[in-house]
Amino acid sequence: MSTSSNLIEPTTKRAIFGAAGLAFCGVLVETSMNVTFPTLMTQFQTSLNAVQWVTTAYLLAVAATMVIAAFTQNRFHWRTIVNVGGIGFVIGGLLCATAPSLWVLLTGRIIQAIGTGFALPLVFAQIMSQIPFKEQGKFTGTAGMLIALAPSLGPTYGGLVTQLLSWRLIFWITLPFGIIAWLITVKNIRQTTQPVAKPFPWGQFILIVAALGLMTWGVNAAGTQGVTSFNCWLPVLLAVLALIGFITRAQKSQHPLINIAIFHNSAFNKALAIYFLIQFIQIGLTFLLPNFTQLALDKDAMVSGLMLLAGSLTSAVLSPLTGKFMDRVGIVKPLRLGSAFLLLATLLFALLAKQLSIPIIIGLFILYQIGFSFMFNNTLAYGLQQLPRPQLGDGNATFNTLQQYSGSLGTAIMAALLATGTTLLPHESTITQTKLGTQLALWLCLIVIVLVAIIAWFVKPTVTDKSSL
Repeated sequence: MSTSSNLIEPTTKRAIFGAAGLAFCGVLVETSMNVTFPTLMTQFQTSLNAVQWVTTAYLLAVAATMVIAAFTQNRFHWRTIVNVGGIGFVIGGLLCATAPSLWVLLTGRIIQAIGTGFALPLVFAQIMSQIPFKEQGKFTGTAGMLIALAPSLGPTYGGLVTQLLSWRLIFWITLPFGIIAWLITVKNIRQTTQPVAKPFPWGQFILIVAALGLMTWGVNAAGTQGVTSFNCWLPVLLAVLALIGFITRAQKSQHPLINIAIFHNSAFNKALAIYFLIQFIQIGLTFLLPNFTQLALDKDAMVSGLMLLAGSLTSAVLSPLTGKFMDRVGIVKPLRLGSAFLLLATLLFALLAKQLSIPIIIGLFILYQIGFSFMFNNTLAYGLQQLPRPQLGDGNATFNTLQQYSGSLGTAIMAALLATGTTLLPHESTITQTKLGTQLALWLCLIVIVLVAIIAWFVKPTVTDKSSL
C-alpha cells in the first residue's frame, strides 16, 4: 500500500485536498447557520419556517449545481470549474456577511452554494480517476472526512461565533481559508482527458431542478399547512411528474445530463440509497438537536453547538481509518458494523426523546457518528467502484447531488415535524410543543435507519473485496 501511495504525484494530492478544503469551507457554513435561527428570527422578525430556508435553499442550490457536475467536468477544463467555485464562494460569502435583510442573506447563500456545488464533485472525480484502486478507500475516507466533518462541526463553530461575536463572522472567518484552498487547487489540479464540446441539455436540467425544488416546497408546506393541504400535495405531485419527464428525456437523449444506465447496477443503487438516507438523518440531526436545545432546554447557541463537537471529532478520527478498513476487508463488514451503531443510536434517541439532556445528546450523537464513519464515505467509494470508467462522472454527480439534497430534505422535514408540535398542541408552551415535535422527528430517524440496515444487509461482497476471495 505504501508503494502505490508513493507513486501518486504530490500535485495530485495537493489538488485533491485543496478542493476538499474549499468544499469543507462551503459545507461548514451550510450547517453553521442552523444554531443561528433563533437569532435570525429575532433580527429579521420572521418565523422558523422562513429562516430555515437559509439552510434549505443553500442545500437545494448545491444539489441543483451538482446535477450538472458530469456535464461540466467533461465540457470544461477543471481549472475553470474550480475558479467558478472559488468566485462563487467569495462573492456569496461577502453578501451573507453584509446582508441587511433575510432576502439578501438568502441570495448570498444561493451564490455561495453554487460555488460549493462546482468544487465538491471535483474532489471525488480526482480520486476515482487519478488514485490507484487499492488506495481509493483511504483517499475517499480522508478527503471525505473533511467534507463529512463539516456538517457536524458547523453547529459548534456557528454557536461559538454567534454567542461570542456575531453570526456575520461565520462568513468573514471562513473566507480567507476558502480563498487559500481555492488557490492551492487552481495551481495543482490537472485532468487526464480533454474537454469535449457538446450542447447543454436545458430541458433535462429544468425538469430535474423543478423536481428538486417542488418536492422541497411541498415538504415545507406540510409543516405549516398539513399534508392534506393544496400547497403540499400539488408541489409533490408536480415534482413526481417532473422527475418522470427528466428520466424519459434523459433516456432518449444523445447528450443526457446524467446517464440513466448507472441505475441498472443494483450494487450502485444500494450504495446510493444508504448514502442518501444516512446523510438525510445526519443533516436532520444537526438541525434538530441544536434547535431543541435552545427552544426546549433554554440553552444558548454556544452550548447547543458545542454539544455536537465530540461527535464531530469522533467522525474526523475514524473516517480515514474506516476507509483503510474497507480497502483491507471489503464493504460488507463496515456496513454491518456501521448499521449496528446507527440502529443503537437512533433507537436510544427515540426511546429517550422525552428525557433528552445535554449529556445524553452528546453520548448518542457520538454513537451515531461512529456508525456514520463506517458507512458514509465507504458507500461512496464502493458505489463508484461498481461503475465502468465512462460512467464515473455520472455516478459521482448523482452521489454528490443526493448528498446535498438529502440534507435539504432532512432540514425541511425536521422543521416540519417541529412545527407539527405547535399544530397538535396549539395551547401548550413552546417547550412542550418543541419536545413533541422532536419526539416525532426522532422516531422518523429510527424508521429510516432500520431501512438503511435492511439495505446494508443485502449488500454482497464483490470480486474486488478481499473478504470474498
